[in-house]
Amino acid sequence: MTKIYIKTYGCSANQSDSEIMAGILERDGYLIVSNEKEADVIIINTCIVKSPTEEKVRHEIERMVREYPNKKLVVAGCMAEAMPEKILEIAPKAALISPFNIHRISLLVNKLLKGRILHFLGKKKIDKVLMPKKTFSKVIFITQIASGCMGNCSYCAVKLAKGPLHSFPIEKIVKEVSIAKQRGFKEIWLTSQDTACYGFEKGKSLPELIKEICERVRGKYFLRIGMMNPKHVKSILDELVEVYDYAQVFKFLHLPIQSASDKVLEEMNRGYTKKDVLEIIRKFRKRHPKITIWTDVIAGYPTEDEKDFKETLNFLKEVRFDNVFVSKFGARPKTEAKKLKPLPSQIVKERSRILSSVARKISLEKNREWINWEGEVLVDEKVSDYLYKGRNFAYKCFIIKSREEILGRFVRVRGEKESFGGIISSILL
Repeated sequence: MTKIYIKTYGCSANQSDSEIMAGILERDGYLIVSNEKEADVIIINTCIVKSPTEEKVRHEIERMVREYPNKKLVVAGCMAEAMPEKILEIAPKAALISPFNIHRISLLVNKLLKGRILHFLGKKKIDKVLMPKKTFSKVIFITQIASGCMGNCSYCAVKLAKGPLHSFPIEKIVKEVSIAKQRGFKEIWLTSQDTACYGFEKGKSLPELIKEICERVRGKYFLRIGMMNPKHVKSILDELVEVYDYAQVFKFLHLPIQSASDKVLEEMNRGYTKKDVLEIIRKFRKRHPKITIWTDVIAGYPTEDEKDFKETLNFLKEVRFDNVFVSKFGARPKTEAKKLKPLPSQIVKERSRILSSVARKISLEKNREWINWEGEVLVDEKVSDYLYKGRNFAYKCFIIKSREEILGRFVRVRGEKESFGGIISSILL
């Protein structure tokens, strides 16, 4: 039996793509293994969202070619679609497959094993729901609801790989969530490049989808709503805040702002202002006071001056996000921002350091607010033999020690001490 190893980089949609490829390959008689040394075929599912990630992927491809010259190599994902020439420079014998062709992975591998190297590239509309899937978690099930987006951000290369928005049918998504629930999954992630614009091109909306799932898929489970561009949250805000009332929906919002300077936001072509972001957060917190809010910030965009930077820094202090992902600006190929003169690297590095330090301090303070909280969490990750992580209704992470196997269970805990990774807690009997 041919053994296949899959390594994944990037977002939850990429994780889902890998699970789909694994499911299709397993269905067709291949064995999925967790050790690259055992494999006959290695699949690297790539990401190009940030320069450091692309570099990691590139080094990994080079390593695989160097260490396993006799193994067959497949490069999948965003890099395969957007930058195939870069891959073939370092791995000329690699087969390539884009995110839009993953349903053809068995054919690609079959031909590769027979010595024929194929490149399945190009943007085709496929619904990535109700496909075979081999999940990498026993608790979390990732459901993709769309591919592509409606944005045209000046710095983003992902659209080169993902293309325009293609929303999957509500009926198919509801059915996949229902099947996942029946199979015992208790945490279901709704994910796409920009979850907020789901259905826009078809006269549908994310609140409509969430309502259909919660009304038709009964039982005890949680939905995690994926990252949403504030530009598209604006037009569905009232309806979205309302459907968060459903008990199944984590009170969790991932709202990437990138900057709090209106000047920089306009130059990034983000399509919203600082005032828009504040209004979104105000309405969510008014109706859901304990909601957890994450964001993303880019430090050192080429046109960002000291005033712009201070606006973003002060905004983080004002809003007090639970978690902030800070990225140093790195120009991506074939983007408008690539044409701009970059800031000196030491300035970008220092701004990133300051933002990260402030965000980390606030994150710890936000976790401190959950000390002495008592309630139910879903244990969704086993860290080591006796250490687990769980999420409560607000998607807050609780760290739990237990000699009993509790993965996948709902348990009652009490928060005892804040940490950067979550709230250290004890189980209540």
